[in-house]
Amino acid sequence: MKRRNILKAGLGLPVALPLSGWPGFLQAASEAKYQTTVQATPQATHQANNPQRPYAQPSPERFPALPRDHGPHPDFRTEWWYFTGWFDSPALNKPLGVQITFFRSAPNVSTDNPSAFAPTQLLFAHAAVALPEKGKLEHTQIIRRAGTGGSTIKGNAQEVLNIQMPGWNLNSAQGDEWECTVQTPQLALNLRMAQTQKPWLQGRDGFSQKGPLPAQSSYYITLPQMKSSGTIRLDGKNIPVTGSFWMDHEWSSTVLAPNAQGWDWVGLHGDQGEALMAFQIRDRDLSKGAVWTHAAIRQANGTVREFKQVKFEVLRRWKSTRTGIEYPVEQQLVLDGQAFSLAPLFDDQELDARASTGTLYWEGAVRVKSAGGSPWGKGYLEMTGYDRPMQL
Repeated sequence: MKRRNILKAGLGLPVALPLSGWPGFLQAASEAKYQTTVQATPQATHQANNPQRPYAQPSPERFPALPRDHGPHPDFRTEWWYFTGWFDSPALNKPLGVQITFFRSAPNVSTDNPSAFAPTQLLFAHAAVALPEKGKLEHTQIIRRAGTGGSTIKGNAQEVLNIQMPGWNLNSAQGDEWECTVQTPQLALNLRMAQTQKPWLQGRDGFSQKGPLPAQSSYYITLPQMKSSGTIRLDGKNIPVTGSFWMDHEWSSTVLAPNAQGWDWVGLHGDQGEALMAFQIRDRDLSKGAVWTHAAIRQANGTVREFKQVKFEVLRRWKSTRTGIEYPVEQQLVLDGQAFSLAPLFDDQELDARASTGTLYWEGAVRVKSAGGSPWGKGYLEMTGYDRPMQL
C-alpha cells in the first residue's frame, strides 16, 4: 500500500499521495501524450471536489491485465511503483535494506488548459538505504512536473513503463524485468530486478478494498521474491549487492475513509518462498480499532490463503529525536491466531519526505520470526499517520 499526505508541490497545488509502499509526480504535457490502459466509464468517475477534473475509479467488475497494466494510468488520481528489499554485499559485514518508490499524481486542475506548464501530471520519487553501521537512513528524493526538464512517464506495448527524471529512471519492457537508476549527490543506485514468481493480484483479482465503501479501493499488483543485483554507492564507492525485492504497483483515486488516521503495512518474504502482505487502516478514534484490515499469504507454489482476523499488536515503541514522533517499531502480527513477530533492522528508519511529498513516516527493514521464535523471513514495515491524519 503506498501512500502519503497532502503535498504543496511548490505550485500551490494540493497533491494526494498513496497508500502501498505505498509513498511521485510532475507533468506539464497534455494527457493525450499518455496511453491510458484502464478506461474510465461514466459510472466509474467522480469529480473529486472539482467539476473540471473527473477521475477514474477502480471497479470490482474490471480487473488488471498484464503486462499492459504494469504501465501508467493517468485517468486515476494517484499511482506508485514501490520496491523494498534486503541486500548483501561482500564489502559489508551486515545486510542492508533498500526502498525505492516512484509516484505519479494527477492534480485536481482542469485538463482543458492548453499550456505546456499546466501540471496535469506530477512525478515524485524516494530512495532510501538502511545501513546498520550508520543507524539511520541514507535518503534522497525528487519532485518534478512531467513533460518539462526531461521528466516523462510513458507506457506502450513495446515498453510498459519508462519514468524519467533528472538523475532518476525506472523502466520495464514487459513487466518481468525491471531496471532502476538513481544518481544524486546523496545516494546512487543501479539495480536490476527479475521476476521469479508469477504476479500476485491482491484482493479480488487485483481489486483491493481499503475501507467499508467500494470507492475506498485500489488496483493492486505485487511481484514478490524478485531477484535483484547491481551497485550502491556508499562512502564514495560503488559496491556490488545482491538480494530480493518486493514490488507493489497500485493506482487509485479515493482510498481512505474520512475517519482514517493512517496505516500499518507489511510486505514479507518467507525463507521458503512465501509472500505475506497485511495492513490495517487505523481509526482516528483509537478506541474503535481498525477501519479496515486485510492479510493474505501466498506459498511458493502459488496457493493463496486470506485471513479473517488481522491484528497488529505493539511490542515496543521508539521516539524520533528529530521529529518527536513515536512509532511502534516492534510489532506482533496475529493472523487467525498465527503470530509473526516483527523486529527492525535498527530503530531509526524514519523517512523525512517533507521536501517532496510533505510527509513523515517510518519505512523500515524488519526481521520476521514465527510464534516459536524461529526465523521465518524478512521484509518491510511501513507506518504512516503517527504525526497527523493522512489524506489520500
